[in-house]
Amino acid sequence: MYNLLIVDDEIEIREGLSAIPWQTMGVKLMGSAKHGLEALQFISEHPIDIVLTDIRMPFMDGIELMTVLLRQQPYIRVIILSGHSDFDYAQKALKNGAVDYLLKPTQFDILFQTFERLVRKLDAEKQEELRKSVLVRKEMLLSKLLREEFLTMLFKSRMSVDDIELGCSESEILLDGLAYTVALIRLDRISLNTKMVSDRELKLIAFSLDNILYDIWDMQGSAYHLVNKENAEFYLLTAKSTPKDDFIQVKRQLTKFMGLLKSTLSLSIGKPAQHLTEIWSSAQSAKQLLENSPEEDSNLEYSELVQAEELDVTAAKESTSMSHAKDKKKDSMVVQQAKQFIKHNFHQSITLKQVANEVHVTPGHLSALFRESGESYLQFVTSQRLNKAIELLADVRFKIYEIAELVGYSDQAYFSEIFKKHTGKTPMEYRDAAN
Repeated sequence: MYNLLIVDDEIEIREGLSAIPWQTMGVKLMGSAKHGLEALQFISEHPIDIVLTDIRMPFMDGIELMTVLLRQQPYIRVIILSGHSDFDYAQKALKNGAVDYLLKPTQFDILFQTFERLVRKLDAEKQEELRKSVLVRKEMLLSKLLREEFLTMLFKSRMSVDDIELGCSESEILLDGLAYTVALIRLDRISLNTKMVSDRELKLIAFSLDNILYDIWDMQGSAYHLVNKENAEFYLLTAKSTPKDDFIQVKRQLTKFMGLLKSTLSLSIGKPAQHLTEIWSSAQSAKQLLENSPEEDSNLEYSELVQAEELDVTAAKESTSMSHAKDKKKDSMVVQQAKQFIKHNFHQSITLKQVANEVHVTPGHLSALFRESGESYLQFVTSQRLNKAIELLADVRFKIYEIAELVGYSDQAYFSEIFKKHTGKTPMEYRDAAN
């Protein structure tokens, strides 16, 4: 059933239309209004899908009403029912968003056919929305799995800068900070053993904390977490060198939840990382702190007493030959070609490796060339996508998840996170402010 509002200044017309058996058309009559202003007030208080309105009315006519609805609630469909047969009226009404134009007096069978067509169209749109919603959920799940796989590798094994940047691109993780720190939060084994928590209960606790961490940690931008559901350990990554207060605040919020279960948490903060390849070292030092410390030491921070292994940096240093003017000119052309390819393909799920193949260099070399130009590969791709997103937000016909897909983001939540990080507003807040 779709909710209908009738708008006409003539009481006889309103009463006559209200007597029609709308439910036989798949429509529920919600009420009526005497003019556009009264209709807007009614719509603000009731869910409306279809408006059947006259054109000539006092205070606010049907054309003005359609203009407001198109701007504020474009999903509402408007059908004009008017005594004016002038073509200019019909043309103006259709131009302003009306889906059909009927003349008074209209026969019931014509009215029925008009609403039957509209209901079929709305049903089809609803099915398409459902299909897209299912696809988005599947893509979000796939995106989450890719992130978890990449973060597991990032925290638990040494990776080259090329592999890290490739992993960031493929899993839609943005790491463009000057320093990074990893912390580890663990449910204390003593409190868990005392409660005799089953494996199933432990996984449920980890699942709940996983969702909480996404809201209070990941959504702040350039911050990510990884959960080990088997033993309820949580790695937190942030693009900061001194984030101790942030980590402790997160622990306090999680402790409120755990207090309901009469369980406690321990937190360890790893060695600050000055480079992407040192994130692994930060994670390992945080883990070593927890494993070598008693359970009652609930807040631990990396110090000189804890020595982490020296990193074996395997990142290729292919940019060392850029000193010659000839090479610089050639490298500049490579970057320009790469940027042109990105500008034409950022709406797709392109990777650093794919772009590098297009310009016939290795991913590591292309990454180095971008950094030499003053902007990283990820920064350039992100700026192209967000500039296009801002352009599309001006068109209210596009939903936020559609805009995310059109600019290359399969995960709407991640798109909103990146958008807010760079503009200070969510996509919806930005659209509302612009209008």
